[in-house]
This record gives sequence, C-alpha cells and structure tokens, in this order.
Amino acid sequence: MFCMSIIFLFQLILFEEFKHSFAEDFNLFGEAGQAYSIEISIGRPGQKLNVIVDTGSATLAIASYLRPDSDKYFHLKNSTSIYDSGQEIQAQYSQGTWVGKLVSDYVHFPSMLNVPEVRCDIALITKSHKFFMNGSGWQGLLGLAYLPVGAWGDNVIVGSWLDSMDHMLNKPMSFELKLCSVQGVTNATHYGNLKILDDQMVDKQSFMFRTPVLRKRWFVVGVLSVQVMSDTVSSEAHKLNIKNNATYNVTQSQSIYEINDEICQRLNEQKSIVDSGTTNIRLPDEMFRQVVNDLRNAAQTSNVLILDEFWYHGEAACWPEPQRWSLPRLAIHLLDFDAENQYFTLELPPQNYMRVVSARNNSGSGGSVSEFCYKLGLEAGGKETVLGYTAMEGLQVVFNRSAGWIGWKTSNCGPNATISGPYNTSSSLLVRCKLIEPLSDASISIKAAQWTLFVISMVALGVLVYLLTPCIKMLIMKPLPRSQQISLSQAALVEQEGT
Repeated sequence: MFCMSIIFLFQLILFEEFKHSFAEDFNLFGEAGQAYSIEISIGRPGQKLNVIVDTGSATLAIASYLRPDSDKYFHLKNSTSIYDSGQEIQAQYSQGTWVGKLVSDYVHFPSMLNVPEVRCDIALITKSHKFFMNGSGWQGLLGLAYLPVGAWGDNVIVGSWLDSMDHMLNKPMSFELKLCSVQGVTNATHYGNLKILDDQMVDKQSFMFRTPVLRKRWFVVGVLSVQVMSDTVSSEAHKLNIKNNATYNVTQSQSIYEINDEICQRLNEQKSIVDSGTTNIRLPDEMFRQVVNDLRNAAQTSNVLILDEFWYHGEAACWPEPQRWSLPRLAIHLLDFDAENQYFTLELPPQNYMRVVSARNNSGSGGSVSEFCYKLGLEAGGKETVLGYTAMEGLQVVFNRSAGWIGWKTSNCGPNATISGPYNTSSSLLVRCKLIEPLSDASISIKAAQWTLFVISMVALGVLVYLLTPCIKMLIMKPLPRSQQISLSQAALVEQEGT
C-alpha cells in the first residue's frame, strides 16, 4: 500500500510538471479534428473562453447562448464594460453560418503577457447553423485576416482585434503560429504557440523563405503546384533543406521540379489562401484526385492496405497499434517574395497528411482492444485551394500583414517538415500562373487617388453635358444610340457575392 502511494505521488508530480511545462511553452490546444484554440478573457470582470485562431477571417466572434452540447458561453449581462450597438450582423463560412449582434468590450489573452488589453469589436453569436462542432472545446474564433473578411450587416463595419491593437499601439503588429501537432503517436491532442510581434522586430533573415500576400483580404498566396515527391526528387531537394539552428547559406538553384502552367493556373483560379481555421489541405477536384491517386499507389507499393473510403471519401482508417508511415512526402511549391521567377517548396512528411483523429491505448486494461484512427489531411474543394493547419504543422509561420508576406521556417516541434529552395525558373511565375501581382500600400493609395480623380472628372463632365444639352439638340439631327452601362456599385456587389 505504501509503495502504491509513493507511485501515485510520483505520477502526480510528473503530471503537474507536465502541465507546467505546457503552460510555459504552448498556448494553443486542440482535440483531434479541431483547429488550434487559445484562451481569451472578455469583459470586466473577465470571462474566460476558448477561441479558434483563424487566419481565414477577421472577426472576433463569441457564442452568447446556451447550446445543447455546451453550457460555456459569454454572458453579456455579467460584463460591466460592454457596449451594445444594437446592430445585427451575420457571417457565412465554407462550413456553417451564424447571426448575432455587434458589441465592443475589453479583450486580453492570459497566456500572452506582452500583449496589452484592448477594447475591440466583438460579434456575439445568438444563433448558428453547423458552425460549432459537437463536443468542441471552443466557443468562438479569433479572426486574424484583413478586413473586410468577416461578419457583415446593414451599414455596419465590424473591426478586427488586430486592427484595434495596431491602432492602440500606433504601429503595425505581426503574429507567428508555431503548430506542433500531436505529442507522440499515442496522443490525439495537438499543441502550438501564438505570438504577437512588432513588425519592426521581425527578423527577415530568420525567415528566409517568404511568400507574398497577393491580395490583402484573405492571406492569398501563389500556390504553384502540389505533388507527391519521388525518391529521386526528394534526395535532390534535401540537399537544400533548411535545418534547425543551421547557418543560412542556401544558394539559388535551377528548378528540380517542373512547374506546369495549366496546373498552377487551376490551383489559383478562384484563390489560394493560408487558413489556420481549416483543418485539411483543400485542392481543386481534379488536383485532389491526382495527388490522392499517387499517394494511394505509393501505399500499395509499400504493402499498406487502406480502403478507398479513406482516400476519397474522408473516412477514418483504424488499427490496433499506432502507425509509423513510410509514405512519400508531399511537396507544396509557393511563389517567392524576393523574385517573381523564384519559388520554394514545403516538404511535408506523412505525419502531416495522415492525421491522428483518435488514440485509445487499452493495453493492460482487462483485455480491451487498443484503437488508433487516422484520416487523410487532404480534401476536394471545388475550384479553391486552401492550405489548412495541416500544411503548417512542424513549421513556424509568421504573418506580416503590413509588409504583405508570410514567412516560413522549420520548427523544433511537430512533424519533420522541411523547406527547400529557392529555385529559379526562366520566366515570371506571376505571368505564367496568371497570379494577381501584389500591390504595395503606396500603389493602393495611388490607385485610390486615380479613382477619386476619375469620379470627379466624370461628375464635372456630366454637369457640362447637362448645361450644353439644349445646344446639342439644336445641332444633332437624330438621337445618338444609347450605350449600355453598369454601375460601380453593382460591380462591387457582384464581387462581394462571388468571394
């Protein structure tokens, strides 16, 4: 009995040390199949909730009603500092919708002591449909993208938390995601870290691989190709890999991959975004089938028997013991920030795309069978390309919103993902892949001024034509044919509905 007590006490000490180390190193957590979430405190007195870190939207949205599967939500009446605008807002995502109302309150993050408390806009969700997952450990999401990607309403502009932070500090801020996936093959909980960084303090040299943000709305990037790596290509690429704590002396190299113009145009036909709120790597239908066919053939060559329901229909595959995959790496080629004829490659091992969704180890527990289940981290997405958090695990990713780039480097945690390049091509990838060329803030200001001047000129011309109409009628013998026009407001509305 005494020995059992000593063993229990030792286990308790180890567990407390385990929790303490995680509290220091990680502030992002998530269960299998769910995105990474962080603890947030809202209002005065503070109410602590968990929100998904989402680079695919810009709104801080919080549940404010009791759900059948969760009794944890924000109580509006319990905050003495809340301001209720009375305005109704809504949002629609690739999966799920919600409606709510716009309020503002104080927000801070207990795990980020260097980030000050700030008052910002909050969307209080009052009703939702297929937005919250059953049994999810989160009550909302923290949008980190550019405005206006987020909630909307009649004559309502919903500000973002990051923009409020920039305004309060009077300087732009970047953020870094370090996503570490699961800790061991018998654990289905994933961990990570979110840091808020001063743009001026971000070391560009430490993030040698940067891809431009082609459109400051979502984090739109240029995905040039997604393919299964062969052994020959993999060995050549690894000669240029960036290793942890290594000296950065990578030289430019001629491409060892062949960038197909038609494929890269198809990948970016609608848009390609980096979205931490999405789990899988989402590819256009035809590209998805090609990549999955290659992975399936590689599995068959390695004598790994997996049914087609796993590969093509999102079903889980389970084994009585954890799997150590010998499948090929997945290569994702991204446009390089420094030159439009250069790109670099994210090389993801099978631990990235063979996702652990449950891990139940029952060895030694009365004969119960252990079960370890996996799902494919790829899915078909119509015409859209989305690099979900599956593509970021094992890497450190910095989002520099003001400078318009995303930096990538290898991490000391998670899958052994690597980066190779940069590679040169003979011509502009912006032109070949029909990508949107990134615009600087100065260019955007110039274009805005040009549009303003154009509108003023058109108004002046309209007034002049109105004044000269009687004279024109006297000179013209027959009426001129009318030309068809489209208003700028209609064009903007069509664009909004199509995005």
